[in-house]
Amino acid sequence: MIYALKIAAVAIGAYLFGNLNPALIISKIKKQDIRKMDSGNPGSMNMFRNYGVVLGVVTLLCDALKGAIPCILGWWLLGDEFSFSADKFGLYLGGFCVILGHIFPVFLKFKGGKGIASSIGVCLVADPIVTLITFVIGVAFILITKMGSVTSFIIISIPLAIEGFKISSFADGYMAVVDAILVFALFSLTLFAHRKNIVKLFTGKESKTVLFGKNKSAKKREKV
Repeated sequence: MIYALKIAAVAIGAYLFGNLNPALIISKIKKQDIRKMDSGNPGSMNMFRNYGVVLGVVTLLCDALKGAIPCILGWWLLGDEFSFSADKFGLYLGGFCVILGHIFPVFLKFKGGKGIASSIGVCLVADPIVTLITFVIGVAFILITKMGSVTSFIIISIPLAIEGFKISSFADGYMAVVDAILVFALFSLTLFAHRKNIVKLFTGKESKTVLFGKNKSAKKREKV
């Protein structure tokens, strides 16, 4: 019973924490609304496009931290006697729920960001070395190609794929199955959030992302 209550606390707490949106908060401080600018997505990439590298990095770090905190707390709370045990169920549960809250925030009418930066935070807790290496590769890729959405997939796909491989190879029992499902569900959430970007990629209409300096081609738009 106590363990079930702890699971509920991690899941609900992580989801509500995911509702906090740094991009929206920062743009409101600037007396603007990131949801009415360029892609309309309240996330790190759109902040880079419209506010430049400084606020883009600030948003990225805040979102990554938002993803990491529920994972750390969930891993600790659901570990053996409040410890970081070998079983990472609490980590994956916190990660999935915080991304769910980021993409579908109840306080923003279920219209949030796409979850990449927060997923980076989740991956950093799960496997910091692989995630950091992949992030460096992603930064190099976006500087060369300016393809933000493809970079997003690169940065999170590799760490999550490796994490899934480790679960299937070294873990056993029903909890391994649960963990694998949570990792797959987390990736599926971010993939679903990028469904429009995928279509734009194939049709050649995807916007470029300029990291250093405000994107001069970014256009403000009002939502209808």
